[in-house]
Amino acid sequence: MKRHSCLFVLATLLACGCAREVVIDLPEEEPKVVAICHFTEGEHFKVNISLSQEVNDGSDPEFPGEVDVTLSVNGQFYDALYREMGVGNTYYWKSHKAKIPREGIRYNLDVRVPGYPVAEAGSSIPRHYGIRPFQILTSDLQVSEIGNGMNELRIPIELKLDELPDHGRYFAFFLNHDMQVYESLSPPVTDYTKEQVPTNFLSDGRTISLLHNIPEPVVLVNENYWDDNRKSLFLTARIPYDPDTERPKKLYISWRTLSEEFYRYHLSLSRQGGNLPLSDPDAVFNNVEGGLGNFSGYSIAIDTIAIPGF
Repeated sequence: MKRHSCLFVLATLLACGCAREVVIDLPEEEPKVVAICHFTEGEHFKVNISLSQEVNDGSDPEFPGEVDVTLSVNGQFYDALYREMGVGNTYYWKSHKAKIPREGIRYNLDVRVPGYPVAEAGSSIPRHYGIRPFQILTSDLQVSEIGNGMNELRIPIELKLDELPDHGRYFAFFLNHDMQVYESLSPPVTDYTKEQVPTNFLSDGRTISLLHNIPEPVVLVNENYWDDNRKSLFLTARIPYDPDTERPKKLYISWRTLSEEFYRYHLSLSRQGGNLPLSDPDAVFNNVEGGLGNFSGYSIAIDTIAIPGF
């Protein structure tokens, strides 16, 4: 036993002796313009603009004051964006009322800030590949008790594409629901409605491993999910509610077809946040020449489905 203990102590000391501090000298880079804009049909272009920082700088980014932001189509001037206040002390650059993006047109963004290189990017709203409409049947619903006087409604959902493109299989989705709150259930007296509450969901392990939560908010579907040419995404919506005062009423399904620029950017962000401490992080996708950020389009459709029996 003494011999084994000595060997163990010696091995531990040797292992500790192998550890050494490694200092990584990251190259310094001049600040650049950072432009972020995700656009879709029927909504204005809204471009957030800031200046890049060093990797270890934890302060809020600097927002330049003098900025010239323009859009062009086929090399021809399209619009000059104007500044508008956002949340708090932030602001963004917005397109004019008549300049709403349309599907299939490639837009080019040009951002000029005195003293910095011109930042340029291009993207378009892709053709929308929609999911088939469906109804929720009462026989499909499952209700279970989850404790503290709460129930959970579970709704199986099949999001089935009408058509799966040969290339560029970039999709995302989001689930919301409305909850009716009652002062009395007998007789029913409505108090108010909780509208557009985010809906959690379950799925099998393979599906969950190929989904990515991103800030939009939508759930990004990894392009590898479609490798076997499947057209359906199977989920189980989970809606907790108080059976004494609440009833789920509607389910909203948002389905997006993404440009490659949107998909690559948000996939790289997701992988940055999900890397293990000892693994190499993926580089954040950048399609802004002369600067940093992302300029990308997407198309969207929202289905509203009544929840029966509630």
